[in-house]
Amino acid sequence: MGFFRRYRLTIIIFVIVLGTLAVFSINASNPNTSSLMGRMALEVVGPVQRSITWVGDKIDNVFNAYFNLVNTAEQNRRLMAQLARLRQQQAATEDLRLANRRLRALLGLSQSKQWPTVTADVVAADVTGHFRTVIINKGSIHGVGPHMPVIGVQGLVGRTVLVSPHYSKVLLLIDPNAGVDVLVQRNRTRGLVIGAGDQGLKLNYVESKNDVRPGDRLITSGVAGVFPKGLLVGSVTTVRAERRGVFSRVTAAPAVDFQRLEEVLVILRQPKFVQKAMAEAEKRAAAPTRPRTRHRPRSSRKPTP
Repeated sequence: MGFFRRYRLTIIIFVIVLGTLAVFSINASNPNTSSLMGRMALEVVGPVQRSITWVGDKIDNVFNAYFNLVNTAEQNRRLMAQLARLRQQQAATEDLRLANRRLRALLGLSQSKQWPTVTADVVAADVTGHFRTVIINKGSIHGVGPHMPVIGVQGLVGRTVLVSPHYSKVLLLIDPNAGVDVLVQRNRTRGLVIGAGDQGLKLNYVESKNDVRPGDRLITSGVAGVFPKGLLVGSVTTVRAERRGVFSRVTAAPAVDFQRLEEVLVILRQPKFVQKAMAEAEKRAAAPTRPRTRHRPRSSRKPTP
C-alpha cells in the first residue's frame, strides 16, 4: 500500500498511456473505423508521441554533435601536426637556401684568392668566456696547420692555434691575445690591431700627426708573415688625440660579425718562421744519433809500490 501511495501518480499516468495505446492500436488495425474512443486516444497519444519524438531528436542531435566534435578535434589535431611539419620543412629549406648563398660567396672568395684554401664549418665556440676562439671541422688530414690565416666573406676571422687530425681551434681577431699588423687603406698609415673582446678592436701605435679618420678601412700589411697582404680587417670608429703622448687612441670595428659566423676559409699557407721551425725539427729528426760512450770513473786509489 505504501508503494502505491508513493508512485500513485506515475502508475496512473502509465495505465492511462498504456490503455490509450491499446485502444489506438485496436483502432489502427481498422483504419476505416471512426469512434469516439479512437479520436480520444489519438488526441492523447499525439502529444505524447510528439514529445517522445522531440526528445529522441534532441538526444540524437546531442550524440551527433558529440561525434562531430570528436571528429573535428581529431581532424584539427592532424591538420596542426601537418602544419608543424610544413613549417619545419619551410624553415629547413630557408636555412639551406641561406647556407647555399654563404657557400657560394665563400667559393667566389676562394676563387678570387691566389692561395690554396679549404672550406670549414664552425662547430663549437669557447664556452668559458676567457678566450675568443671557435672550433672548425677541418684538421691536419685536410692540410690545416698551426698559424694559418682564417677568413670569411666579410674579412679576416683569425688564425689557427691548435690542430688535430679532424678539427682545429681558431683564435679570433677580437681576442685580446690576437694582434695583426695593418695599414690604413686610404693613406697607408701603419698600426697594430689588438682584440678588445666585446668592444671590438683597438688600433695601437698610430701617431697623432697621422691622418686617420672614422670610417677608414684597415687591411693586413703582410709584414709579420702570418697574414697575406690586403685582407680586410675592419674600419676605424673613433679617433682621439692624446694631449700628452705621441700616439692617438683609436678604436675600430671588425669587418666580420662573429656572432653569426658559420662557415670560414682556411688559407693553406704557413708563416716562414713556422716553416723554418718545422724544417729544423725534421732535420734534427732525420740526423743519425751518435751512440753514447760510457767513461769509466777514475779510481781514487793510489797505485801500490
